[in-house]
Parts: sequence; C-alpha cells; structure tokens
Amino acid sequence: MSIVFGIIAALCMVYYIIAASYAGPGSSFLSFWLVAVAGFGMLALFFHMAGKEEWLSHIPVIIKAVATFIFIFAVVVFCVIEGMIISKINATPEKDVDYLIVLGAQVRGTKVTKSLARRLDVAYEYADKHEEVTVIVSGGQGRGEDLSEAEAMKKYLVKKGLDENRIIMEDKSTTTKENLMFSDEKADLKDKRIAVVTNNFHVYRAMKLAEKLGYKKVEGLAGKSDKILFINYMVRESFAILKEYAVGNI
Repeated sequence: MSIVFGIIAALCMVYYIIAASYAGPGSSFLSFWLVAVAGFGMLALFFHMAGKEEWLSHIPVIIKAVATFIFIFAVVVFCVIEGMIISKINATPEKDVDYLIVLGAQVRGTKVTKSLARRLDVAYEYADKHEEVTVIVSGGQGRGEDLSEAEAMKKYLVKKGLDENRIIMEDKSTTTKENLMFSDEKADLKDKRIAVVTNNFHVYRAMKLAEKLGYKKVEGLAGKSDKILFINYMVRESFAILKEYAVGNI
C-alpha cells in the first residue's frame, strides 16, 4: 500500500505542477492538490513504517477498522458523486425548450473568460437552430469586473449574431442558486420548459438546484471545459455538491 499511495502522491504533484504552470498557482482549488500530496504522502509513510515499527502493531483493532471504514466510505462517496456529474456531462435537451438560462462566470474587465465563452457558444448554437427560444443571461458584477457578467454575456451573443430582443438580462446574482432564483423572477419560468446552460462538469449540480427551487421542466445544455483543468474542475465540483447537499440546496 505504501507504493500505491506514494504513486498517487507523485501523480497529484505532477498534476499540480502542470495545472499551476498553465493557469497560475493562485487558480481556484489548485491548492487542493498540494494537500492531496501531503495526505497521500503521509499514508505512504505510515504503511511503510507499519512493516518496520513494532508499536504500530499495538494499535487497537477497532481503531484500524474505523479508519479503514472511513477511508473506504469516503472513496465510495467520491466515486458516486463523480458518477452523478458524469451522467450529465454531455447533456442536451431531449425536447425543444422555451428558455435557455446561461449561468454566469468570471469576466475579466469587460471580456468574458474562455470558460464563460464555452457556455455562450453552445447557447448561441442552440438558439440559432431554435428561433423560438429566449436566452436569459444571468450573472451580477463581481470584483475585478468592469460590468455585470450578464451585460458582458449579452454583448458577446449579440456580436455573434443573436438578436438582442431574444435576450433577457439578469444582473444581480452571485451564485448558481441566485442565477436560477432571479432568472425565474424575470420570466416566471417554473412551469416553462427550460435548459440550464453551463460547463459540462457543472450541469448536474445546476439541474438539481433548479429542481429544488421548483423548476418542473428543467434540462441541461453542456458546454465544454478546459482540458488541462478538467480534472481539477471535476474534483472541485464533487466538494461543491457535497456542500449543497449539506445545506439542503439539493
């Protein structure tokens, strides 16, 4: 087991170096990989010592059993949540929808980020093929943003060729839950057929939040994600889903 955990720790370090070099060490959630390196490194050391140190053999069986159960339970929960995320990773509406809700993401100054552009591109492609659909762009103005995410999103879609009369702006929200709550206030969406548009790793959580808020006909429309940061996003999303369950949002 010491070899296995040692290899996992090494892989976590390699991924951190690659991701940090690509996106910067301060990028969201990347510090997790350093914590993982430390954690798996300690496990590797523990199992290495277990074969050499006699005092480890005196640890009560119950403590070993509880520690083993907790570890296995955590792994199972993580795998189940990842399976939930993957189940919606290629989501696309099975039936034509009345509204698209494009969830906001960071804007740098006045420019949409690559992550947000991927959401907008897939929304535009759908709207271009379905002329009856209305697009709601949802997102307020945060730190480092010179305008609201909604305004930046609208400008992006109009520049691509979407009629601005088909776009509704919701520019007050700061979370996914608020995106969905405030969008409903704009167009009374609970009984409409809607698709939540976001990056693929985020679709499952967004749909579950919408259902909890009372949306009766909600589907997902998945945009792509950055290939290098995809693993980071997937792991981060599992923790976000756990949090949403813990506070009763889904």
